[in-house]
Amino acid sequence: MPAVRVVVGEPDRAVRARLRSVLHVGTGVCVVGEASGTHRLTDLVVRRRPRVAVVNAALRQAAGAEFAPIVAALARNRTQVLLVSETPDEELLGRALREGVGGFLHRESLSEEIVHAIRTVAAGHTFISGSMITRLRDRVAAVVTGVDHELAALTRREAEVLTLVATGLSNAGIAEKLGIGTGTVRSHLARILTKLQATNRAHAVGIAYESGYITSASPHPRAPGRA
Repeated sequence: MPAVRVVVGEPDRAVRARLRSVLHVGTGVCVVGEASGTHRLTDLVVRRRPRVAVVNAALRQAAGAEFAPIVAALARNRTQVLLVSETPDEELLGRALREGVGGFLHRESLSEEIVHAIRTVAAGHTFISGSMITRLRDRVAAVVTGVDHELAALTRREAEVLTLVATGLSNAGIAEKLGIGTGTVRSHLARILTKLQATNRAHAVGIAYESGYITSASPHPRAPGRA
């Protein structure tokens, strides 16, 4: 299996060096370029055609803009974005997912999770750092009052699946949590994407965050009344 081609968008030279040491030969990941700013990063993606761009959230803050234009530019080159944040910020996570970011990695767990995160995002799945999953499992709620028509059309089971997707669980993890088969999870996800007109799992979660369907307001999920 060919190595996953990666570019790194990171302003700190020491962190870039640390990433190079972690993503060495044998991990199945190949770093094909590095950038310290957003303009250099997008240019690098056009020239190198990586599968994943590992991007420090500080680049977004320095640019003074949302990631949406950057993500869109990278997506045109079939590049997924893995965002690295200094803090497990739920608000930043929600915005990043709405803007199309494929994964969210907490800096403290960078060395332990980066390879798995890259592989997960490269495969088209959503990755959320373990520290964020713990926070979301305790606080995520599916709220049905005043949500968009498409979200209100989800069944109770589909709402449960979408909520678990937002915590970063894989299909197998969702299947185990709900006591159903992985094939059933895939079927639920396909219907969720169709109903929300979402392109992938991260997009669906972003829609749910943006509408207020998934929030951190309550520790106990509630879902639509239909089975």
